[in-house]
Amino acid sequence: MSVERGVGGPLSRELARAVRAGRLPANAWAALADVLESLDPAIPVGDVVASLTDVVPSELGEIDLPGQEVRTPARGRGDRDLRWRLTDKPDAGSPSRDDIDRTAFLDEVSRASATSLNSAEMLTQVSALVQSHRLADVTRVWRSTDDGLLCATSSSGDVQADVTAQQALITRRSVRTGAHRLSVPLLAGRHALGVLDLERRHRGFTADDISLAHAVAGRAALGLRNAYEYEREHELAERLQYAMLPALVESDELDIAARYRSSTRGVHIGGDWYDAFSRSDGTVVLTVGDVTGHGLDAAVVMGQLQNALRAYALEGHGPASSLRLVHGLLRESRGSLYATAVVVEVQVCTGTIRWASAGHPPPLVQDASGAVAYLDADHGPMLGIGLSPSIPEHARALTPDSAVALYTDGLIERRTSDIDAGMARLAAAFERCGDGKVGERTDNVLHEMLGGTDHDDDVCLLLCRWLGSA
Repeated sequence: MSVERGVGGPLSRELARAVRAGRLPANAWAALADVLESLDPAIPVGDVVASLTDVVPSELGEIDLPGQEVRTPARGRGDRDLRWRLTDKPDAGSPSRDDIDRTAFLDEVSRASATSLNSAEMLTQVSALVQSHRLADVTRVWRSTDDGLLCATSSSGDVQADVTAQQALITRRSVRTGAHRLSVPLLAGRHALGVLDLERRHRGFTADDISLAHAVAGRAALGLRNAYEYEREHELAERLQYAMLPALVESDELDIAARYRSSTRGVHIGGDWYDAFSRSDGTVVLTVGDVTGHGLDAAVVMGQLQNALRAYALEGHGPASSLRLVHGLLRESRGSLYATAVVVEVQVCTGTIRWASAGHPPPLVQDASGAVAYLDADHGPMLGIGLSPSIPEHARALTPDSAVALYTDGLIERRTSDIDAGMARLAAAFERCGDGKVGERTDNVLHEMLGGTDHDDDVCLLLCRWLGSA
């Protein structure tokens, strides 16, 4: 039956254009005509053609590589899929057990694709579902990169995509090699993000299987696109955060190292900062602070406070005086954000330190033997609150090879435990990591405290070791 006999007018012309553009195969007319005749004539022509180009390639237009037997697809699920897309309702009658299983399986794939924003983790979950549903015995997912197709579901870096997977990506259509191999492109809008590669050992892929594979690939592609966007935004935010962190002062009497770790959850720019600089009199000033909240506003306030503390300290103000001045600056800004901060001055010739804190976790001192103690003295309230705070200042003498650690609360706070438990864990971590250079100690402490687990907040850790006077 020709298109002209099955349908007429604008729809016939639109279908002809779709064939010329390669969006529909030339041999699709006979199978389409019967389906189209049963559709509501009130459905817009554009909706019909758009739906056909989504459904028909998976049923009629897959590309056959050498060794594949070309078969005319039987009517059945493809017709029902088309009617569902255009009328939002299935054929009359109760759904079959196969239809119920198909819907439940696709719901699982949709949840797996939406649950994780880690692209590798998400694709691994989808692959496992495909195999558990017995859609394929072997599953691989290829990601499209600047270097070609890379396997996202294999830890082996030497796995290479063959011509079947590459053909599916280039043509944006499913490709079969023989009866037991099927490659389906992961399409998100106009973008081909990769290929879902399926293999069976003992049975071939039917038209229903191919339709289901396309449905799985569509859901996986949507999840992959969301994961890519998240990863790109997270990388941009992290790069911006690192660009705002200062270079640390170098001193013959001090060994200083600092680390920043962004939150592993969400996409945001944090308000944590650290700084270490030298005054003209040789005093080294260390600061660590944390602005409440996240996002651009917190980052802007963080930059202002970090620069203000540096400026006041360089003018000669001591730790408590610098914090009071910054408090006034934050109050005058009339914003809704607050901050905590700690400032430590180190007299490099004598090892004497002076410090003051505004609502911040106390500094930690580690002596030459590796024993640790918190400088848990009186401190002032958070910066920016609606009062004129009293911020006390304290002093203490260090012994050679002692170290002072400043950190933000993201290092010690956990949802599953209180802050006292976190501080005890930090002290124990410093005792275990007492050997080695300062940079190594800092990395080891972070590994002890954070490990490979997710953490909800940004983390700063600044460690300064006084070598002693010459």
